[in-house]
Amino acid sequence: MGSIGVVCVVAGLVGAGLLRWLPVRGRADGLTAAGVAGVRGGSRAALNVAVVELHLAGVIDVGRLGRLRRVVHTGPGRDVTSLHRTAWAAFGRELSLADAAAAPAVRRAREEVRAELAGRGLRCGRARLTMAALPALAAGGTGVAIAAQEAFWVGVPLAVLSLAVLCAPARTLAGSKLLRGMRRLHPLPGATPPGPEEIGILAALHGRRALRLLLPEFAAYAGLLGGRAARETVA
Repeated sequence: MGSIGVVCVVAGLVGAGLLRWLPVRGRADGLTAAGVAGVRGGSRAALNVAVVELHLAGVIDVGRLGRLRRVVHTGPGRDVTSLHRTAWAAFGRELSLADAAAAPAVRRAREEVRAELAGRGLRCGRARLTMAALPALAAGGTGVAIAAQEAFWVGVPLAVLSLAVLCAPARTLAGSKLLRGMRRLHPLPGATPPGPEEIGILAALHGRRALRLLLPEFAAYAGLLGGRAARETVA
């Protein structure tokens, strides 16, 4: 296999990388905090931030068992996304966050978030991820074959690089650039507590670190810090 195999692996990795990380520039105009969270961590992160913003607006709260519920019935407001509206509707009865995320209407809203971010060039859509996975898998298999043919120090690094491409976040270079720039503008606060709007964008940019700092009790009870909430319902 030799040098031809190495060339094929490198070509596959370059192709997979281009599919995963281009474009360099995307459209960030009008992007909400939930959209920024989607760039960082996908549609589940976007849902988490939507729930945080609904809580900060006094629309939903968490019970002792970790189930979220509506506390007002006048609607989530006008200037919200479809993800906010569907989450608000889902919490008309007590639900854990995991059960709400699996609700059909919420899943459709999450798909809309994915499609919007892919259209903006900030994240890879499912089709691009699949297309990038094929050459990366082929490159990884070729790297393993090279390593098995006594070229261990050549094949193993190539296989590891292939795995790194497969496991990399689905953000494009434009999405990563957006997050870096916004994190410089919105660092985690010190002694001065931020307002509700700032908490939303901080949660979108910094994820669990911001939630542990700014909303520790709500985040822990609602299951926003990973793992399960205090008690999950059975959907």
